[in-house]
Amino acid sequence: MRGMTWGLVAAVVVALTGCGEGDTYVYDVTLDAETLANVPTECAEYVQPAQGPAVGLAAQQRWMIRRGDMDSMFLELPDIDFETPNNAYVINGDGEPDVLTGSAGADGGYHFLHIQTRLEEDHALFRLGNEHAFRISINTKDLDDTIQGTVWVRNEHVEQDPITGASIASGCASALRFTGRRVTQ
Repeated sequence: MRGMTWGLVAAVVVALTGCGEGDTYVYDVTLDAETLANVPTECAEYVQPAQGPAVGLAAQQRWMIRRGDMDSMFLELPDIDFETPNNAYVINGDGEPDVLTGSAGADGGYHFLHIQTRLEEDHALFRLGNEHAFRISINTKDLDDTIQGTVWVRNEHVEQDPITGASIASGCASALRFTGRRVTQ
């Protein structure tokens, strides 16, 4: 009887948590060739945006999206280690897939984000810091047969003005469009 009770409890837990194929979505993703060849970049007033291709970012990728608890989402994608003319982004550089956390938007769409902040050494007059952000936004309201969106990367260099104490920020942001088609097994 005790074994039967535990078996029933386990079945109810699996049913309530929604584990199964309905919570995992696999997509073959294509990054836009035009934006890969000449990455559109916007920069703060102190930086001149450079033009050129993305390096180390494959045009064809396979992404896996999993639903978690409380509208959380997880996106597994190939190792993030690439450069654009004014940006570079590396999560851990181990060659293994990376997993980003995210969520479903209130009005549809999905957002996955990774942020790195590095404070550099203290200088005699001010502190330097760098912040790098990597975001994937899926603009389609539902995870259906096709998705589309943007891969976005930004860097920001912040320093403190030694005279006024104000923060001075400079940096650049780049965006690449993508489309994806759901893979069904």
